[in-house]
Amino acid sequence: MSRNGSEASSNGRTADFGSAYEGSNPSASASSAAKPANLRAEVRPLARPPHVLLVAFGSVSPRLVSSAGEAVAEALEISAKIGPSLDRPQYAFNKDRGQYHATSILRRLASLRSQPVPVVGIIDVDLFLPDAPYVIGEADRDAGAAVFSLVRLGHADPERVKKRARVETVHGAGHLLGLSHCSDFRCAMFVSRDAADSDRKGPGPCASCRAALGLAAK
Repeated sequence: MSRNGSEASSNGRTADFGSAYEGSNPSASASSAAKPANLRAEVRPLARPPHVLLVAFGSVSPRLVSSAGEAVAEALEISAKIGPSLDRPQYAFNKDRGQYHATSILRRLASLRSQPVPVVGIIDVDLFLPDAPYVIGEADRDAGAAVFSLVRLGHADPERVKKRARVETVHGAGHLLGLSHCSDFRCAMFVSRDAADSDRKGPGPCASCRAALGLAAK
């Protein structure tokens, strides 16, 4: 796992941290932070899956998940299917921190996959990794799984929360389709460290990220 914003990992792991660094940025080179905006939208070639699977945990509403699926279809031009909801993941709870271990949840999500379909989990508990105070989300491209939490995105009116959930679902799915973090704060692939970052982002990837996925510019 990367310990600063300029180092990168090749293991396909990406995290959106609640701290001053981004964590792994799986497609970028070590010098990527110096590149102009959008040029960090690099992609390891991946076969395009037939759809993305969305899975809700705990009390996340089916209506919100359905809206997130619509966002994936609109922004990434790939259909989203809704999987069965899961209980709050007590197996991932760390009583000393009062938070849930993101990587443990990724392993559970990965076990639900039907190859080669990627899966994005939407959860209502606070997530952590050992080297960060919290994370908004984490993705493991090699495992084909991503998860993000609404806890630090949910202190707003319902429409704003829905917008945040939509863009962060696109963000997680984008990682699983091959995109790394983008340096354009208006792009859905910009790293979210808090709700303000999520609010600044547009509904989908920027032109460079779309091009990296082989999609026409909007």
